[in-house]
Amino acid sequence: MAYDLIKGKTSRDWSCGSLLLPAKQQIALFNKIDDVRYDVRRSTKLIQIGMLALSGAIALVAVSSLHKTSSETKRLS
Repeated sequence: MAYDLIKGKTSRDWSCGSLLLPAKQQIALFNKIDDVRYDVRRSTKLIQIGMLALSGAIALVAVSSLHKTSSETKRLS
């Protein structure tokens, strides 16, 4: 392939400096990129939901600890 490039015996257009893909392969590659973008967006939403649930659980533990502490001080008084 390198010999063909040097001698100019290839029919591809190398003017842009990279390998050009046929239209079918380019469409397939773009579809895969769209799938990855969709998966990243979906995983971001799942992470946001998980963080919200975790912060809610931590808030519940904090409130129950505060309630327990306040009820113990009432008993000791």
